[in-house]
Amino acid sequence: MWNATKKKWLASLPKRISSAALILENSAQQALIVKANYKPYWTFPGGIIDPGETPKEAAVREVYEEVGLKVPLGELSFVAIIDRKSSIAQTYQFVFKAKLKPGAIHDIVLQAIEIDECALVTKTQVLAGDREYAKAVRDWANDITGYSEQQLGKPPLL
Repeated sequence: MWNATKKKWLASLPKRISSAALILENSAQQALIVKANYKPYWTFPGGIIDPGETPKEAAVREVYEEVGLKVPLGELSFVAIIDRKSSIAQTYQFVFKAKLKPGAIHDIVLQAIEIDECALVTKTQVLAGDREYAKAVRDWANDITGYSEQQLGKPPLL
């Protein structure tokens, strides 16, 4: 049973932000990436987990909001958690994967206020450094799964 001391202690703990991203991969092993207008790098569709949402639910919602694609929740599989630590915040990014349906690239509608572009990339392109990529994209290209950490000099751009 929680007493007042335990409740006060719990309320004093730091609040951390979590986000979710979804790797949408097609049969040619290309992944869908997006370029948000407020980030200097390309990343997978994703964003902040809203109160009451699970990471999977947030990934599905964010994909729909950012690129207009509906991905069934049951099609997501877990890939990784990236613990991103900066001088002012610590965030956890949950990364999932699902198949990009054939022809889905033609159904994409970019979220005009946030997303400038999208592209399909191969792991070879990412490893060659043809663009600036988020850690989640670089991890995908290097076949890194599970838990990883990222130290940032400035706050992470979620």
